[in-house]
Amino acid sequence: MARLAVTEHLNAFRHWLPKGTRLPGSSWVARHRLLLTVAWLNVPFLGIIGLRSSIEPAHLATELSIVLVLLTGVQVVETRTYKAVLTALALVSCSGLLVHLTDGLIESHFHFFVVIALISLYRDWRPLAVGLGFVVAHHSIVGVLSPADVFNHPAALAHPVRWALLHGVYVMALTTVVIAYWRFSESLEEALAREEALRRGAEAEKHLMETERLEHLVRSKDQFVASVSHELRTPLAAVMGFAEILRDDHADLSDEERWELTTTIAEEAYDLAGIVEDLLVAARAEIDSVHISRVVVDLGANCAQVVEVLPEIDRTRIQVKQGAEGVRAIADPVRVRQIIRNLITNAIRYGGEQVSVEFTTSETRTVLTVRDNGKEIPPAERERIFLPYFSAHDPGSLPSAVGLGLTVSRQLAEMMGGRLAYSFSDGWSMFSLELPSADLLEPAVGESVGVTV
Repeated sequence: MARLAVTEHLNAFRHWLPKGTRLPGSSWVARHRLLLTVAWLNVPFLGIIGLRSSIEPAHLATELSIVLVLLTGVQVVETRTYKAVLTALALVSCSGLLVHLTDGLIESHFHFFVVIALISLYRDWRPLAVGLGFVVAHHSIVGVLSPADVFNHPAALAHPVRWALLHGVYVMALTTVVIAYWRFSESLEEALAREEALRRGAEAEKHLMETERLEHLVRSKDQFVASVSHELRTPLAAVMGFAEILRDDHADLSDEERWELTTTIAEEAYDLAGIVEDLLVAARAEIDSVHISRVVVDLGANCAQVVEVLPEIDRTRIQVKQGAEGVRAIADPVRVRQIIRNLITNAIRYGGEQVSVEFTTSETRTVLTVRDNGKEIPPAERERIFLPYFSAHDPGSLPSAVGLGLTVSRQLAEMMGGRLAYSFSDGWSMFSLELPSADLLEPAVGESVGVTV
């Protein structure tokens, strides 16, 4: 158990120590230049101190030459590690020479503290180990064998080992602070690096999403153009063709034939108007410029207006259930008719032979439901049918639709505070338009609420 505890403490200590990650090139060069400049400035400083002492000039030159050789070696070697180690060795050598030239003046020892802190700027264990090793050797070996070269007070001269240990404790305390700061710097840089990586990842993801959105818009545009050109071509061809017949051959046509051509032109024009209106709403919705009014609307009357302008063959298939009279909601009458037109047209186009419109009311909601006995839309596609250009039906011989009717209808319903949903029950497909009930709109004193039909 004791060995396990010791192992855990050692692992925790190793985890606390700095990792010694390499500094970026520009940062390392800037710090190296600073330390190298300090080392070179120490040379003339030490020369002045030596000349003012009793040391012979030749002896002083010999000692300074050691520092000069180390600094020259820094210029010769190429690797960062060797440059840092030689610079660190030159700096601590300057500290040792300063102590020696001042005959062990106690204040001179502070030079070691400054130098060790400077060497830690490399954030490299090797130059720091060289610096600490020099301090240990200087105080333990030189301090014990020749205490007068290291200490200048009687207590240290009498007990050099004790004072060497005392100086070692101070140096190790400084080293601990330096290492703690070093570890803090690494942790801060790691956190900043993670934050930067997350930011870049978020930007890359945002860029990818934007690219996908633009690609989707391009595909949608292509699909939109193809669908619109196909959808508009059929009614336009009919309008233009029948109009030319009426213009060029009107004398040869009977009243019945002219009536049929005129009716067909009107029906095709009605379809064109509906398509254009859907396109306009879809375009305006993209820039949030669709205007919605909120008034009391008679749903039954608006439904009757939509059915009235349908081709006769379609009108015969539609049954409006009784109870439509007086069914009111808070909505925009123009947009309500647009939704009803899309739902009825959709049921006629893709639904069964029987199509009906029903109305239900409650205190808060008014519901208009368009039902047909056509095929059920699979559950997996019941939400997708409200997406642009999606179709859950095979049109067969029918021309392809733009695919915006249900999309626009749901958008308009939500803008009016309602909702549009699909369901299937007992063999009936049902599109239900829910709108706020007119009972929610209470007139203020002296005001009256009109009904828009």
